[in-house]
Amino acid sequence: MLGRDAGHIADPRPDVLVVGGGILGVATAAAIMDSGLGSVQLIEAGRLGSGATGGATGLLVPEPHQWSDPETFVDLERASLERWRYLDQVTPGGLGLVELDWIGLAPDPGGLAAHQPKNVEWLDAAKITALVPGLAWHLGGALIRHQARVNPLRAIIGLAQNVPSIGTGVAATAVTVKGDKIEAVSTSAGTISPGAVVFATGQPPVVDGLDLDIPADRVKGHLVVTEPANIHLPCTIVPVATPLEDGRLLAGGTLDYGDESPAVREEVIDAIVAGLRAALPGLRALKVSHQWCCFRPRHPDGRPVIDRMPGLRNAWLTSGHFRTGILNAPATGMALARWISAGQPPPETGAWSATRFARTAH
Repeated sequence: MLGRDAGHIADPRPDVLVVGGGILGVATAAAIMDSGLGSVQLIEAGRLGSGATGGATGLLVPEPHQWSDPETFVDLERASLERWRYLDQVTPGGLGLVELDWIGLAPDPGGLAAHQPKNVEWLDAAKITALVPGLAWHLGGALIRHQARVNPLRAIIGLAQNVPSIGTGVAATAVTVKGDKIEAVSTSAGTISPGAVVFATGQPPVVDGLDLDIPADRVKGHLVVTEPANIHLPCTIVPVATPLEDGRLLAGGTLDYGDESPAVREEVIDAIVAGLRAALPGLRALKVSHQWCCFRPRHPDGRPVIDRMPGLRNAWLTSGHFRTGILNAPATGMALARWISAGQPPPETGAWSATRFARTAH
């Protein structure tokens, strides 16, 4: 499934072409199909979910962002979590969404923020110890209920069921622009003549014929999954781990700035495991079953772009979702579908314009 229709373009004249087969691209293509905007062709240079999506934790936790991000960002995430829940219900077989709570450990309530949001319950160290037997740290924690998690690859497979034309192993190489429209997209499998184009390529697209000046980079991160543990975590415990359904623990999510190597670094894996064992000494004999790394696309302010392509009437892009791409995908896809349908930007996209970087430069 993740390698579906390899090297093949099923529809060379789609109403909408989506470039990018990560969770943002697939969610956008599915939203466009659901919105009745006509035929959709999705192309992906590799396999579906082969980039940051396949390496993500899949946590859907908007509420902790109240401490660090503007309200518009948290609102986007909240809407996206509700959309995830809806999609999980209406997709045959579901998307594997699991409801879970979130606890962030801190020395005292002020360790996270001076004022706790109303939906945050502070648990003192005694309550945390009762919830997490074996925790070595005598800390309280902020409890936020009703968050969630998905397995990113299972979710992308489920969403892709709604997109009949998907070409993997198909790279976009150039565009032909006439006036204010993209007339054709050259690919490794032939030319596509779309009515509209959405680029969901992680970082801003780099193809001949597009003149973009949107600053972006990528940040490497490592993660591990353990064998089934003899210690039960009741929910996500930050910065310890997230429990998986089969009793294994997911830990990590490092920020390895400046590391451009695609290789897993054993010293980083060792540090993640050491931190897990320090928090839960009862896991000292627990082994790692999987370890991996991925690169997360990022803009300078750590927040995404959701915008019409500058100077083009029939092209859009979304990029730089950094650590929230899985969470934001459904709401981003719906916003782009509404924009394509109405010809006007939905209100929620105003904060994510690419022009914010141009303003900063001047």
